[in-house]
Amino acid sequence: MSDSSRSISQDTSHSSRLRTGAAYAGRLVRRHWMWGVVLVFGYYLWQDIHPDVDLPPTGPPAPDFALERMNGEPFRLSDHRGEVVVLNVWATWCPPCRVEIPGFVELQRAFADRGVTFVGLSVDEGGLDAVRAFAEGRDINYPQVASRSVAYRKYGQTTAVPRTYVIDKRGRIRYQHTGLLLKGALDPVLETLTAEPASADGAAL
Repeated sequence: MSDSSRSISQDTSHSSRLRTGAAYAGRLVRRHWMWGVVLVFGYYLWQDIHPDVDLPPTGPPAPDFALERMNGEPFRLSDHRGEVVVLNVWATWCPPCRVEIPGFVELQRAFADRGVTFVGLSVDEGGLDAVRAFAEGRDINYPQVASRSVAYRKYGQTTAVPRTYVIDKRGRIRYQHTGLLLKGALDPVLETLTAEPASADGAAL
């Protein structure tokens, strides 16, 4: 057999092994994809039941913004200094974002009297119109605003959603999370930050 024939034979054998390996991997994925889903769900459930909360003593200042709410009233972040603000960057087309909302509604209700304000910052192309259509018939009890530029330029410089930022009473970002954030993981963060004074000497800012 000539060198060129041996080379062709080796190339053919290598390509055949690659195709066989790819087919086998494909069969594994098709057979066991559900285990991947179970593992991901289990991870988030564990985080919800046993959250690992280690808040830094301070954080970067939260960039201020002023946007129109669905009811036409303005929402300015700096007006809520002295409160704990949970800023959730989300979109109506994002499945994890939809999963988070009921827990946020419950936490807003539970912590309202302790100075906690949730606000949803939508990155939908349709802006508030898209949010209104989504919110119709849903009991969303916290303000909704929309601005892709604020979300991307001021918070995270990424297109990933959902993203959640917890801002303390002094206007500093003390906790942030990208991805699904369930109620049980966020609750201890709010417990810690609501217990802190509004300033270092205990006076409101």
